[in-house]
Amino acid sequence: MTTIAIANNTDTKNPNKPYQFRCFRDLQWSDINCDLHMHTSWTDGKARVSDILQLSVQKGLSCVAFTEHVRKSTNWFPEFVQEVRSYAEAYPQLRVLVGCEAKALDTNGGFDVSEEILAECDLVLGSVHRFPNGQGGYINVSRLTLEEFAQIEFELALGLLKFAPIDVLAHPGGMYSRLHDEFPTDFMRELMKVSLERKIAVEINTYYLRNLPNFLELCAEINPYVSIGSDVHRLEQLANCRDQLHGLGVGAP
Repeated sequence: MTTIAIANNTDTKNPNKPYQFRCFRDLQWSDINCDLHMHTSWTDGKARVSDILQLSVQKGLSCVAFTEHVRKSTNWFPEFVQEVRSYAEAYPQLRVLVGCEAKALDTNGGFDVSEEILAECDLVLGSVHRFPNGQGGYINVSRLTLEEFAQIEFELALGLLKFAPIDVLAHPGGMYSRLHDEFPTDFMRELMKVSLERKIAVEINTYYLRNLPNFLELCAEINPYVSIGSDVHRLEQLANCRDQLHGLGVGAP
């Protein structure tokens, strides 16, 4: 059974125990019974930290990660960390991680997060949310062909995997799938292969994926390390990824 310990992740109850990601074909119920991608009212989410923690326990989750959007200029992160860790003390049965989600700035691993924020995090998600134009602005994606769009997103994600200090590649191909259709299989396969080589988890993100069964087939083929994330912005989304995977038999004995 193959696992990877993410070095900068710490268990709030045992600082010496890192978080363990597992390869897809080795997943058990305990590995999917979590939600490792959530946003609260600190950024663009609608729920409070306390509400999410309470519902997480009600839903029987064993581990959650608060992964707010950040930038290099973000100055509120220490207060956010303090709030999460303070509320987490009331739920000793739940493992609570503090993390962030930051976006790619270029194809060379440029990453929009400060060293101070990274030092506070148990879990770091890297994502592609916009296409930088190299001049401080962003490409107008409406002018791109489907092939150009997919190629740019692929190259930005590849840069994160190869060069950025991330634990998880969040919603790979997510921009393309949200605006167009399923991300090209050849690009996704290559991202999974590189993620496996780099020992970085690929996120199974049910908020962005157009075709979950197809994505899982590719996971079964490449067998990358995977992270489970519903990309929670509203309370009703909590544990959606776990529940969909369970419904498809992932993690079953």
